[in-house]
Amino acid sequence: MVGVSTGLEPYFSFSYFRSGRLGKFIEVKADIVQEYLDQHPEADPNNLPKWFVTAMELAPEAHADVQCVIQRWIDSSISKTVNAPKGYSVEQVEKVYERLYRGGAKGGTVYVDGSRDSQVLTLKAEDNTNEQLSMFDEKPHQHVVLVDTISDLRSTDVTIGSEVGNTCPVCRKGKVKEIGGCNTCTNCNAQLKCGL
Repeated sequence: MVGVSTGLEPYFSFSYFRSGRLGKFIEVKADIVQEYLDQHPEADPNNLPKWFVTAMELAPEAHADVQCVIQRWIDSSISKTVNAPKGYSVEQVEKVYERLYRGGAKGGTVYVDGSRDSQVLTLKAEDNTNEQLSMFDEKPHQHVVLVDTISDLRSTDVTIGSEVGNTCPVCRKGKVKEIGGCNTCTNCNAQLKCGL
């Protein structure tokens, strides 16, 4: 709203429409593109360099992978949306949630474009079609694929919790043991439950 960093989220688009409270659509253009064009007058605004990547140009799996890698360094859950194109199936969404879980995310949101009658952000009508799915069919240059390289992917047969014998919910590496009357992680020493 005030033009600060997008944080963990890539730009939704460098030009999009935002739904106002009165139901009118307002076109929004990202300042970062104009700043780049001001510094590079020879640049074509319709053919930006490859590092100008938007949320809808990334595969949903790439969104999930970024969240999982950064989650390792964040104690609480992360507010991050996995953007999926129109027509993304329930089974595909399920696979993204499984990927988030295996990668160690503490939560996750998957939003399928056009899945609601109205949405706050939309692409231009001519760009907002089922053709978005085709860009993921062929495996073109993937911008990010990280979760497959994480050595300590989480297994679904692990019980994460605060009871003795569980895997620590904080670091997900240590085991919970009773130490001094408290259920404590053997790795990060988090006191998860005390009986004192």
